Amino acid sequence: TMKKRLAVITALLLTAGMALSGCKGQTASTEGNTAAKNEGSESDSGKSGDAMVLRLGHVVADGNSLDKGLDKFAELVNEKSDGALVIEVYPNSELGDNTAMAEQLQMGTLDLMAPSTAALSGFTSAMSVFDVPYLFKNEAAAEEVLDGEIGQDVADALEGSGFHVLSYMTQGWRNLTCKKEVTAPADMKGIKIRTMDSQYHMQHFNAFGASATPMAMSEVYTALQQGTIDAQENPYTNIVNSRFYEVQDYVVETQHIYDADPLMVSAITWEKLTDDQKSVLEEAAAEATVWEREEVLKDVEKDKQTIIDSGTKIIELTDGQRADFREAAQEVYDSFESAQSGNADLIEQIEAVNDKK
Repeated sequence: TMKKRLAVITALLLTAGMALSGCKGQTASTEGNTAAKNEGSESDSGKSGDAMVLRLGHVVADGNSLDKGLDKFAELVNEKSDGALVIEVYPNSELGDNTAMAEQLQMGTLDLMAPSTAALSGFTSAMSVFDVPYLFKNEAAAEEVLDGEIGQDVADALEGSGFHVLSYMTQGWRNLTCKKEVTAPADMKGIKIRTMDSQYHMQHFNAFGASATPMAMSEVYTALQQGTIDAQENPYTNIVNSRFYEVQDYVVETQHIYDADPLMVSAITWEKLTDDQKSVLEEAAAEATVWEREEVLKDVEKDKQTIIDSGTKIIELTDGQRADFREAAQEVYDSFESAQSGNADLIEQIEAVNDKK
């Protein structure tokens, strides 16, 4: 589109300027030097001296639903600030993994990021509630929790660590992919599965008799191909973009975690902003999050068709089958509640929202 072409031109101009001034505005990649994606307008390059430039890093691939939502956020910030605020988006771990970027936010050397909740549980145990499996009945329940008082309470718990949460974007539901058919917890017995390096993610699958192994995303395709692991779990957008469906026979819609991704700004950056600038970021985040969640649903339908066309089978669990998985994962709920101090009733609060949906 014209907007994208202008964005690329602007980004290249910015990159050239950064290179001349010695700033780190580009990162080596397998395809050469990659500039940040700048969702500004053509006029930005002419007034870049007056604009405040904020850098936003994330770990997902360019073109992923979350990445598109963050591009939309950058576009809206530019529009609402009349070009006075420019967001540079760095996808695909160009600025480091979630741990490295979280440290950069705490130091104020990076302005914004949008990590998975699992990457933040070390900063507040409350955040790990979103990594408890089968927590939400449906999307409506998840969104009400994230956008309401519960989501705000969890966000407030992060403030002391140097993070200010603007909104919760998402990658949709995490689902299982496997070399064998799985419709019940007992089917997971003996299965070697790659998970994120999260206590509750691992405990979840181990409770079924599987063997959970954390592994970098970059290693998963080869490990599946070679049979080092039998299964993995991810949202549809990652299952397709990372081509895991090519080396798996089944996708099982366990929908075990609604993958929330908090859009966060460094507390150091936040304190430097005027009230008007803070309002611009908050409004843009709220609008971009609504847009991004709708985009995820559209992308899921496209991704499912890609998988079906490849010959890989998609298994949709019934409500009863999903309830069986939830029951078999009860020990994860017990672990979460025993690890909490002031947040022990979080699950109870979320169950009350589920009951209304």
